[in-house]
Amino acid sequence: MRASAFPLMMAASLAGAPLHAEAPSLMLELNAVAEQDSGCRVTFVATNELAADISALVVEAVIFTPEGLVDRLALLDFQTLPQTRPRVRQFDLPGLACDRIGQVLINAVGTCTGAGLAPAACADAMTVSSRIETITISG
Repeated sequence: MRASAFPLMMAASLAGAPLHAEAPSLMLELNAVAEQDSGCRVTFVATNELAADISALVVEAVIFTPEGLVDRLALLDFQTLPQTRPRVRQFDLPGLACDRIGQVLINAVGTCTGAGLAPAACADAMTVSSRIETITISG
């Protein structure tokens, strides 16, 4: 006779225990863009839901035009990101009008450090999203 997992799942459910743990994540949301005298300022909201504070995070971003051509590569330094506390970071893209950004690709994680974090922790857990209707983000 085979044992069923159903009674165990019911017991966990009734006890209020989660049936599966949420995977740790590092969320980068492109939240806003604003024209500046020198170019476009992009604003990200970063939320670190990893198991530790991030003491340094630098990502390589590729900026594409609306036509899909690479305009530039940029290193975005998100600095420190405390665990579970959202942080807003702004980056200026000189000489680039905001309406000339069609896509942002997070191409690589250059730096990801923090006590107890594996070197690949940020890249493995990263999710990206955009609130800007005309700009997609991937990575």
